[in-house]
Amino acid sequence: MQFKLSLVAASLLATLTLTGCNDDSSSTPTAPDVENPSPETGNPDTGKPDTEQPTPDTSTITIQAIDGYLANANICIDRNDNNVCDTNEQLNVKTDKNGKAEISKEDAKFNIIVSAKASVTSDSDKSGKLGNDFQYIVSASDNIENNTISVTPFTTMAHTKDTTLEALADELNLPLNTIAGDYVAQKESDDNAQKVHAIARSITTTLPTTIAAIDADKLVKTTTDISKILDEKINNKEDLNTINIEFDEKGQAVSKAIYTTASYFAVNEEMWAVSLNKAYATQEGIDYAKVISANTLEMTRYNTGKTSTGEFTINGDAIVSDGEADTFIYMTQDVSLAVPQNDGDLILWSKKDLRQKEAVYAETFANKTFFFIADDSTTYNPDPMLATMRFTTDKVTIEENGESMELSWAIQNDNLFIDFPDGDNDMNFKIIAKDRNLLITEDSTVKNMFGMFASNEAFARDLLTKWKASSK
Repeated sequence: MQFKLSLVAASLLATLTLTGCNDDSSSTPTAPDVENPSPETGNPDTGKPDTEQPTPDTSTITIQAIDGYLANANICIDRNDNNVCDTNEQLNVKTDKNGKAEISKEDAKFNIIVSAKASVTSDSDKSGKLGNDFQYIVSASDNIENNTISVTPFTTMAHTKDTTLEALADELNLPLNTIAGDYVAQKESDDNAQKVHAIARSITTTLPTTIAAIDADKLVKTTTDISKILDEKINNKEDLNTINIEFDEKGQAVSKAIYTTASYFAVNEEMWAVSLNKAYATQEGIDYAKVISANTLEMTRYNTGKTSTGEFTINGDAIVSDGEADTFIYMTQDVSLAVPQNDGDLILWSKKDLRQKEAVYAETFANKTFFFIADDSTTYNPDPMLATMRFTTDKVTIEENGESMELSWAIQNDNLFIDFPDGDNDMNFKIIAKDRNLLITEDSTVKNMFGMFASNEAFARDLLTKWKASSK
């Protein structure tokens, strides 16, 4: 493989061929997996649209989960009205790519909970899977006489605040018909819908994992704050379709760009990338890339200074070049992860310069649990490991393979420092990229040793599984 950082670069960086980094070139490339369409969008056996119109089922009703459209989310009918998705309340059906699912009209008489799951559910606003869990709910009283029942951050806010959507719309100074409907589709004809959509996806970044944990008054205040920030951006003629408003460890509002794979690699977009495998990272280092024209990527390898260009295409969540694909399994502005086809690697992409470290605070870790993933291998064949780290204000308990130890930790010179016993190497990590779900680390004492802290265990284990699977 000529440019290990991505098999895509087999054509992009042919001039950067490195001795000893060459897989079997006789293998036949395969296209990235594409999920069959759901019954609502096509024939799952043929993948072609259905030509016959089905007879409408008057005993069912459509629900739609919207932040963007949430696909592959669980649906629960809260029959005991406890705001919990109990095991016996979960339906077998999941939402389709448009966030829709059919449920019985009898079930629609109860509160409906939609559960988005890390590494399982996807959001039409961006590529890859979600990195965190959250839930939406809609009150049974809001379901009466609706042709489609929307389950959104706004129905969730109204339910947890024990108010109506009408009253909530008045409190937030937002149009009722917009927050109560499909504001994603309405953006084509309704200027208010762009703002409502931006509010919805921004609110979602602040939600806890369950309905029961939501502080309704705090959520309404946060929504009001987000709305004011978006008004400023509207006045500045900014495009609300491309941003999220998020809150950092200090509680400060920050604006973050959102991406699909297509927009990530749009003309003039810049990015940095590095392998999370130590051997390849040592060999390749950090690379800088820029899309210099439609479907043409220019890449510069910092450790050699060499630059090359090549052609690519986008296929769903994958970037493809010369028949090889890198599939993005997670994507945000600062942290994106891609699995190269037929290769044992995990690639970090970011819109920030990965040579510059991020600010890190005690609040980043104190009283939180993280799941740390890193490559234990010293060869090109990865051996990723996972350890649980439970932080208090000054101690961290590290658990791996049934063993645990308690150590002291602190923030020193903007690095995370963990004090190991004499004879063992201390951990001294700088954070080179971060978002609300992942912190990417580089060891300050071991060159080209990268890792990541994930805040969600299921997400961490899925990343570990995909990384291991890619090496087979």
